[in-house]
Amino acid sequence: MSDRSSEVSDPTDPAKPPPQGATAGAPPSATPEFHQYGDHGVQAYNYAVHLNGDYVQALPIDGRDSAYGASEDGRFVEPREPNRLPDAAKILEAHGVVVLCAPAGSGRRTAAVRLLRGAAGPREPELFDLEPEWSKPGTQCLPVRSATGYVLDLSDLPDEPPARFGQDLVRHGAALRERGSSLIMLATPGDWQGAWAEPTGDVTVRLESPSARRLVEAELVAHGHRGRVAWLTDEKLAPIWAADPSAREACRLAGLLGAVKGREQLKEAVDRFGDWHTTVEKLLDRRGAVDGSPSLLSTRVTVWAGALLDGGRRGSVVRASDDLLASLGRARGPAEVLTDATSSRRLQAAAIEPVGDRAHHDRSCQGLPAAILRHLWDEFPTQHGLLTTWAVGVAANRSVPEDDARLASEALLRLAVRRHDRNVLDALATGLTGPRRILAVEALTKAATDAELGRYVRDRLLNWAESNNAEKLDLVVDVCGGPWGSEQPGLALTRLGKAAGGKEFGAEKLVDAFQELVRQVPGLVDKTVVQWLRKHGTEAGGKARRQVLGAFLALVSSDTGTDLVLASACDATNREHFVLAWQVLLSTDDAVDAVLAQLTSWQERFEHDADHRDTVIALLAEVFAPPRLRLRLDRLLVAEGAVVRPFWRDILGHAMQHYSLVRKASEA
Repeated sequence: MSDRSSEVSDPTDPAKPPPQGATAGAPPSATPEFHQYGDHGVQAYNYAVHLNGDYVQALPIDGRDSAYGASEDGRFVEPREPNRLPDAAKILEAHGVVVLCAPAGSGRRTAAVRLLRGAAGPREPELFDLEPEWSKPGTQCLPVRSATGYVLDLSDLPDEPPARFGQDLVRHGAALRERGSSLIMLATPGDWQGAWAEPTGDVTVRLESPSARRLVEAELVAHGHRGRVAWLTDEKLAPIWAADPSAREACRLAGLLGAVKGREQLKEAVDRFGDWHTTVEKLLDRRGAVDGSPSLLSTRVTVWAGALLDGGRRGSVVRASDDLLASLGRARGPAEVLTDATSSRRLQAAAIEPVGDRAHHDRSCQGLPAAILRHLWDEFPTQHGLLTTWAVGVAANRSVPEDDARLASEALLRLAVRRHDRNVLDALATGLTGPRRILAVEALTKAATDAELGRYVRDRLLNWAESNNAEKLDLVVDVCGGPWGSEQPGLALTRLGKAAGGKEFGAEKLVDAFQELVRQVPGLVDKTVVQWLRKHGTEAGGKARRQVLGAFLALVSSDTGTDLVLASACDATNREHFVLAWQVLLSTDDAVDAVLAQLTSWQERFEHDADHRDTVIALLAEVFAPPRLRLRLDRLLVAEGAVVRPFWRDILGHAMQHYSLVRKASEA
């Protein structure tokens, strides 16, 4: 997700523009406002960070968006079937909603922006991408503003929507139409089917990519390469025009043509666009002509291992190729290894060049290693499971040096992004554990902001945050407490809050993650945790309260979080929620030890702090005011040898005094 400010609807008045900071599905009074100015421009967090309940972020589509520019007159290229877009425009005008059903990469989002910009009205509507955070798809959290256009990508739905979802979408479209607004949903043909989708039949349009040649021409002109349009008649490009690739691939070709220095490099651009197919096929069909040459299978697995570990150590490449042979049932004993082709001969047969102790595929063919892996996945679709297990196993193998293992994980990430392959990404996330978890964290961190896989990755993190799987929970915490959490702290906080429900109270990883977010966005963390405590802190049991209590304890268990809470406690309402949270934690058996450890660290920090001691004592006196909590205080009060600690003695005295005053006030 790019850095774009959020602006969403006011659920209390669908026809009215929202107040600054309001979020669909959340009362404005519970919504924090926080703005962060980062390296990538302005990112405003004007939304409530919900722990539970469905809500949606609305991300502006404007001139900074690539689809917006591509939808302009003179640059936009119609889909191959010329009537489809006008048909969609009529449906949008009549129903307020249309489903553009097409594969990812077909130019459907650009077509959606084009449709919305041309919607009937006195002025061009404001446009927003909708990114929902929901347990199941539903229309109750979708915004309804006047003179607004929305794009909602419903590709790759993880679960089948509720039976009424299709009907509800049609009704939602009618509500939008009454306010001069529109919603375009993007769906893939494989997902948009079944009984739940039948009610949307009248508002669904099947879309195709535009002509590849026309699109390449338009993109070259748009990027200042009008002089290269004449190249498009070259016979080297004829097979590409005959295949008429998708919009995404056509734009990739335009980028390659725009990047080369001159027409003499046209063949290289065409080869790169074709993923070096001819080169790869020749590599895989190389056969030794002399005794001692490796077999065809041995050469092929070395080619693939070299692509996975391009730039890695020669030994790692050979080990990875042997691992794949073993996965294929060709495991060899010492005798077979010593009578087979030597490692040098195997690398030579695979056209892998040794550079010192490193090994590279032909570096003059830019992007060749990645192309080899894509070719492997494309040409052997029935072996994806075996290949994924092998490749992740190479990255997970402790005998492979970490820098080589990182090469493998990064190669797999690029493969997953280019192919939009969720299975590879899931395998990375769950297969890299222990010391190699850092590689999974790095891969997910990069993928979480990818234009294609980002939404899927963020959904997976949300799903894992509510699981009981310790490995997945740790992975969520590591990702959310790292660079991605700093970039998108609102989303990270939601996932950390949920993960807190499955982690032990006071878990070190969770404490570190909250501490990092406090360093980055203290205002957002403060208002979010207070909001959660207000909504869920007084619930009787339940998953949400466990999550909130875990999150609060994690926050207050670091010095950074402590400073935030003490400053926030100056507000009487916030203070009340904090006190209640501590009291509930002290009454929760599996939380007591962690809470007492946290309070002990406070004693060590503030006992001799003249500036803050009285403030801390007054706050904790309110926590321990109820007599039922005095037993917990006893564990802190008395040290070894029955020595009374002065810090806790003072808190006990103030607690008794506070309780007496409260009791008298209630009796008055």
